[in-house]
Amino acid sequence: MINFLPVMYDDELLYSVIARYKQMCGMLSNQAMVKDIFGKLIIIKSTLFPKHLDAFVQNLPPTSKLTTKEIIMKHTMFPFYTSFLSEEKAQSIYEIMAEGKGRAVESLIGFGGSKVKIPIYLRYCPICFENDIKKYGESYFRRSHQIVGVLYCSKHEVLLKDSTVLSTESGFDFKCADAEVCDIAVLTDPFPTRIKELNLQYTHNAERLLKGDYPRKQLDFIISFYIDKLRSKGLASDNGNLYMNDVQEEFLSYFPDAYLEIMQSAIDPENPTNWLRFFVRSNNKNRSPLRHLLFLQFLDVDINELFQTTTVVGKRKIVEEFTPLFDINERRNMWLKIIEEHKGATRSELKEIGKGLHTWIFRYDREWYEKVTPRVKTRKPRTDPVDWEQKDEECLMLAKEAVKAILNKSGKPVRVTPWRIKLTIGARRWFENEKLVRTQQFLRESKEDISNYRVRKIRWAIDELSKQDGSITAYKVQLYAGFGGGENEVRELIERILGE
Repeated sequence: MINFLPVMYDDELLYSVIARYKQMCGMLSNQAMVKDIFGKLIIIKSTLFPKHLDAFVQNLPPTSKLTTKEIIMKHTMFPFYTSFLSEEKAQSIYEIMAEGKGRAVESLIGFGGSKVKIPIYLRYCPICFENDIKKYGESYFRRSHQIVGVLYCSKHEVLLKDSTVLSTESGFDFKCADAEVCDIAVLTDPFPTRIKELNLQYTHNAERLLKGDYPRKQLDFIISFYIDKLRSKGLASDNGNLYMNDVQEEFLSYFPDAYLEIMQSAIDPENPTNWLRFFVRSNNKNRSPLRHLLFLQFLDVDINELFQTTTVVGKRKIVEEFTPLFDINERRNMWLKIIEEHKGATRSELKEIGKGLHTWIFRYDREWYEKVTPRVKTRKPRTDPVDWEQKDEECLMLAKEAVKAILNKSGKPVRVTPWRIKLTIGARRWFENEKLVRTQQFLRESKEDISNYRVRKIRWAIDELSKQDGSITAYKVQLYAGFGGGENEVRELIERILGE
């Protein structure tokens, strides 16, 4: 049993508390410190999801009122990463953290197969760090600064910085948030105002999840909630089928490409299996809370509304009920009489002869109709009713007009591709018919060269940035155009264009 525990600061990671305890006691051996804290020797691999917390609480001084639940809810990342999991999954993770038995928490949350990775190092705000030193004589690692996707400190609105402390490692060397691993220098912000605004909104929502205790919802419920909101925006049909191309277009218009890249959620609009197309589908795969928050932000929905909603519709079958107005036997006799008087007639001919009656029988007595009505035995050879040569000419003109519209589109440029041309026209599957020879050839040849597309985006970004205050740098242009910061080839192209 330990004799004391340092005062736990608001929003402090348990890892940070243990690190301060180790420093206060002057311990050099991690193994001795862990055995002292937990009453037994265990392996600690995660700063975000500590385990064996029941043992930790039992080893505290008798006067301590600290509980396992308080530690998990206020000093670990559990509330954030389980917000969109079912009550059953969240409870399983809670029990593993409390008892220390079972699978790794990260695998249950879905880190292993997720494209959204947690930060490698523990992060901190340099202004918070400096203020802590002045106020407490020490600083600490905050949970809210470790949330995936958070770029800024919500209090001071400056960029977070990486410490030298790894967030996941086998056998930690517990380190305090001190001058050895942190400093007070504030980073220069390279991001445009729009990206900062989007991320601060995301950060505030993420912190509400971290500090709140929201009721868990089944994934099917959450998906149905999203469908209801998309339906209200005209992005889904009455029965809940999504207009996915429109959803994708709206989503990409709302979030800049560069921001989605930063948030590990970039979307290739021409990839039919990009993450957004599978996001609002019912399956048992975990979705990162980061992407849930992005989607709620796109829908302009307060997170409280999701968790306080008790009834959803989602997908539904729309069935029209009809009540027959005539006696069924009387109708049957009338139809049999028509068949008898017109032997050899096809179903189409009988339908024409018995207008109204055929509709009634077909709708209300379909099974009987199929039994007694003769089937067509011979068919006339079908002739193609479409003049494909003329249709090809019409489609070719539409495709050419679409290319002009794409190139003259206001706002951020989009690449001229066959998919984009068809989307602009609003063409359906028939537009891909191989009989539209010239149209198909034009679609293949009109695909914009990637270099030309990059130049268009760069010139657009330069024009947009020139309307804002401040200097125009190649790095700013690169981010604003949506290329990300690591494309050296693009950077050289930008510098060449700026030099002109």
